Amino acid sequence: MNGFLLIGASGVALCLLALIAAVRCSAGWRAWVCYQIARVHSVVFSRWRAENPCTYPEEGGAIIVANHTSPVDPVVLWIRHFSGFRRKRLRVIGFLMAREYFDLGGVVGWVCRAMESIPVGRSGADMGPVQAALRRLQSGHLLGIFPEGRLNRTAPDTKLLAGDTGVAWLALKSGVPVLPVFIRDSPRGQSMVRCFLKFSRTRVLYGPPIDLTPWSGQRISRSVLVDVTNLIMQRLAELGEIGWTPLDSSRLTESHPVG
Repeated sequence: MNGFLLIGASGVALCLLALIAAVRCSAGWRAWVCYQIARVHSVVFSRWRAENPCTYPEEGGAIIVANHTSPVDPVVLWIRHFSGFRRKRLRVIGFLMAREYFDLGGVVGWVCRAMESIPVGRSGADMGPVQAALRRLQSGHLLGIFPEGRLNRTAPDTKLLAGDTGVAWLALKSGVPVLPVFIRDSPRGQSMVRCFLKFSRTRVLYGPPIDLTPWSGQRISRSVLVDVTNLIMQRLAELGEIGWTPLDSSRLTESHPVG
């Protein structure tokens, strides 16, 4: 009987400690809950490991760009993001995310909102999400972008898809660091749920900030956006030692932001 009481008391104590930690989390209790789930997932399923020290800043805004081969990629980029901080704390990476996921009910929709995701329509014609992303950066927060714009199912291990110029526009407008991260062996599949429950050995490689000073002070024209986008994709590809697809300026439409 005393053993059961001890186990019960220990369980209550652990719950209280978890509750206190969640309430005290500077990023909010919802982010704390999401991170605990992500941490368990990284150990049990993705068996996540970093190949080098994380380069995310402890303070201020930054754009984190990565290759995109799996629905699990946002979780992969968040794990141990504070490893280089002097004071360990959670920072939320708000990702630009397809609106259909954001609008889902249940757990998926709740996580998207808890993680401060910014919903984006597939057409790309609405400038609202881009402006919201700029405000996030100007407020000193982290923004996550997969510049390929979709899962790379064409040649995920050998060649990046062409990048979208939105990442270049945000980088030039905000002036924050652009940090490339290459993800290897993230779990893939047609089903989001099955990807999260699939065993893998995911590895991440962090790159240094991409130098965009040659374009500092220049007017943001379409040619500048193409050049900066291609540089970002080139640096990301070099980090992963794979090929990349240059952006063809003739493919740009009036919906792409300039100025």
